[in-house]
Amino acid sequence: MSEEPLISITERLDELLREAEEEARRIVEEAKAEASRIVEKARIEAENLRVEVERGETLPPLIEKEEEKAKREGEELLKRYEQRVEEMRRRAEEHFEEAVEMVVKEVLMR
Repeated sequence: MSEEPLISITERLDELLREAEEEARRIVEEAKAEASRIVEKARIEAENLRVEVERGETLPPLIEKEEEKAKREGEELLKRYEQRVEEMRRRAEEHFEEAVEMVVKEVLMR
């Protein structure tokens, strides 16, 4: 009874899991970077509007409207990336289940 196919399957499982985890980390990092860009853009726009308000050029409700818009955009972006991460986890679980089936079949064939 050779353990080589079992080791090969285990190694493939480990590799698939590492790939899924790395992809999930990459997605999270992208989400954080994008969220930071959105927040920074909103901060700059809010500061510009604040200056305009101080000069009497713009009304405060406009600032609130833009802050709310930036917040919604950030929440939507985070939600999309969370969905992508969940999809990666689901795929990793599927790969794991496939590998377990392969191991069981290999063991039963002996």
